[in-house]
Amino acid sequence: MSAGEEILARLAARQRVGDRVVVVAAHPDDETIGLGAQLRRLDDALLVHVTDGAPRDAHDAAAYGFATLADYEAARRRELAAALTKGGADHLRTLSLGIVDQEAMHHLPSLARQLRKLFLQERPQAVVTHAYEGGHPDHDAAAFAVHAACRLIAEPPAILEMALYHRREGRLVSGEFLPSTAQEPRTAIELNEEEIRRKQRMIDCFTTQRWLLTQLDSAAERLRIAPGYDFRTAPHPGELHYETLGWGITGVDWCRNAAAALAELGLAELEREQRQCR
Repeated sequence: MSAGEEILARLAARQRVGDRVVVVAAHPDDETIGLGAQLRRLDDALLVHVTDGAPRDAHDAAAYGFATLADYEAARRRELAAALTKGGADHLRTLSLGIVDQEAMHHLPSLARQLRKLFLQERPQAVVTHAYEGGHPDHDAAAFAVHAACRLIAEPPAILEMALYHRREGRLVSGEFLPSTAQEPRTAIELNEEEIRRKQRMIDCFTTQRWLLTQLDSAAERLRIAPGYDFRTAPHPGELHYETLGWGITGVDWCRNAAAALAELGLAELEREQRQCR
C-alpha cells in the first residue's frame, strides 16, 4: 500500500494520521469544504493557502462592509483561525502565499517553484489539494502548481485531491468528482452526526462566504489519489462553472496560461509524453 493509500485508509477508518501532510488550498475555507472533518486527524500538517481570499475589484469587501482589501483579507484570516479552532484543528501550521484572489492563473510558474521549494523543505508523505474541475480558476491553479511542483522533484510526495464543486448539465454540483473512467484509489467518507455538527460549526465561522457555503453539500468528504492531468485542455466539455460568474475568465484563457507555464518550467515535453502514453 502506498503512502497516499495508507492515509486514505486511515481517514476512512477515522484514525489519526501521523505522517507529515501538506494541504494546498486556494482560499481560506476551501480546506473546510473539502476535508473539514478530517483536519483534526492530521497530527503533522501544514495548511497552505495560495491566495489571500480578497479579490482586487473589492466588490466582496464592500458588500460585507470592509473599507479596504486589507481589512477584508484580515477578516478572512480570522475566520480561518476560528474555524480551525471549532474543528479541533488549531494545531495545524498555516501559511499564505498571498496571491490576489482570482489571479493565481497569472502566477503559475512562480507558484509551482514556491511549492517545489516548500515540499523539499517539509518532505511530506502526501500533499492534499484541489481536483482539476473547472469550479474556480484559483482551485485549478492550485492543482496545477502542486502537480507541476511534484514533477520537478526526484522523489515527490503522493498527491491526494478533494472534490469541491464543478458545473454539470447546467447546474452546480458539489462534493463529487467529475465523472471519470480513472481507477485511482478513492474514498468517500460519509460524515456521522457529530462530524456534521462539527463541520457546520466550522462553516459558520466563514460569515463572509455564507452565500457560497450554504449551496454546497457537506454530508460527505470525497478524497482520492490524484490522476494525471493535461492542464492544457479543459477539465470537462461544455461551460465551466467560473465562466458563469462574470469574471471575464474563460477556460481557453486558463489553459493558454497553463501551457505557457509548462513550457517555462520545462515540463511541456514531459506533459506531451505522458499524454501519448495514456
